Amino acid sequence: MTNRKKIVAVIGGGVSGLTAGIYSLQAGFQADIYEMNPMLGGECTAWSRQGYHIDNCIHFLVGCNDGEALNKLWKNVGVLSDDIRLYRDPYFYCMEMNGVSLHLWRDIEKAKAELLAVAPEDQQELELFFACVKDCECIKPPCEKSPAHMNPFQFIKLGMSMKNAAKANSEYGKQTMKEFVERFKSPYLRALFGNYFNGSFMALTFVTSYAFYTSNTVAIPEGGSSGMIERMKARFISLGGTIHTRSRVKEASVKNGRIECMTLETGEKISADSYIWAADPYQLFWGMIGTEYLDRNLKYMYEHAEGYTANTGYQAAFGIESDEDLQLPEGSVIFPGEKYTVANEEHDFCGMRVYDYDKRLFPKNKRVIQCNILQSSGQYDYWEKLCKDKTAYDNEKTRIAENLKLRVEKQFPDLKGKLLLLGTYSPVTFNRWCNAYKGSYMSFNALKGFKSKYVKSTVKGVSNLYLASQWIQNGGGLPIAAASGKFAAEIMSSSSR
Repeated sequence: MTNRKKIVAVIGGGVSGLTAGIYSLQAGFQADIYEMNPMLGGECTAWSRQGYHIDNCIHFLVGCNDGEALNKLWKNVGVLSDDIRLYRDPYFYCMEMNGVSLHLWRDIEKAKAELLAVAPEDQQELELFFACVKDCECIKPPCEKSPAHMNPFQFIKLGMSMKNAAKANSEYGKQTMKEFVERFKSPYLRALFGNYFNGSFMALTFVTSYAFYTSNTVAIPEGGSSGMIERMKARFISLGGTIHTRSRVKEASVKNGRIECMTLETGEKISADSYIWAADPYQLFWGMIGTEYLDRNLKYMYEHAEGYTANTGYQAAFGIESDEDLQLPEGSVIFPGEKYTVANEEHDFCGMRVYDYDKRLFPKNKRVIQCNILQSSGQYDYWEKLCKDKTAYDNEKTRIAENLKLRVEKQFPDLKGKLLLLGTYSPVTFNRWCNAYKGSYMSFNALKGFKSKYVKSTVKGVSNLYLASQWIQNGGGLPIAAASGKFAAEIMSSSSR
């Protein structure tokens, strides 16, 4: 009699699910991924419109330095290798205002010199800011062991690995971006720092994000989001994994403290020894098994919306109908413009990203500009209500896009008459595509007065169910999503011995 391989069913074929599947296969399990959409990727996705490529996800990928633990994870799941070209934007983002250009360069000294030249009155604050950015280069997304499962000694060790960031935490750890901006006298610095993140975001998140650039750990891998997912898919299949697309889970049956089976919308039942839920957890607990099984930290965040906001947004994508050299800024840029409204909120700055880094995705005659307006989870309700009237919903998305187009053309006159609207995407779009809670593309952000929380990979009361999702940690994003898949597979494997 031969020993049967234990079967794990992974629900969700995004970064979390693919990572969980790969690590499960490497641990000796038979792994099947069930994805509700016709393609893998989840929120790490891309698509084509009128011959143009729209990348929905990767602005930058953390973990691109050799030797880092996260880099090893990316290489193991096929995202990175010595053969994959990396594109590194020269700066985090830049601002163009009144003929002045300011950049948060990867080179700290270059950025400091540029900002000091414009705002010498802020020298003391700038010296402090750049020193703290340098100190925060030690911060790395945890990917070797889940913080939620660490014992006190392991958690202290994790903290000690980031001890250099203590001064930054002391200076900015309890400040919002609005409060951080008020430390500066120069209107140029206030505009630079005040119009990238929302004012309620914590300043330390901003400092850490910039530190990822200055440490050079961020880059965009060749092929963007779609290339990343295709490589992960190939890695999963090469190890013997099986993929089921158009396979949406409708029900989960819990019996005697275990998932007995899950049922697809087609009526097909999934029977496995273990289940890794790598989709949005809200659907699992509120739509299937009940909130009595919900991790207490995750439950607390759902119930305290005043302290934990999900990141969502409105996006408009434009194709550039020209192969001329238009002297556009690289990467992300912000600039002031006439006031406009999105979801009843007034804005006087625009943010856009120029996509031209990968000549295979964005040849000179198929470059793309995307404008992204950050929205809070509360504004999702506005969009959800609006979309009940399809005509009104479509008209509003188009109205905002036309407003953005006019402002982009005014800022960059060479673009006038050369921008083709490819599509508009609201928080409702991402809810429909991924069942994303409040249409979010990243997990909860802890706001001022609320602590960051970690969510366990195990589900109390259901012994064969595990969570893999960016929602296991505040801030979310691709590194957390991948690490969560690794954590879930490793804990499942350990529990199954």
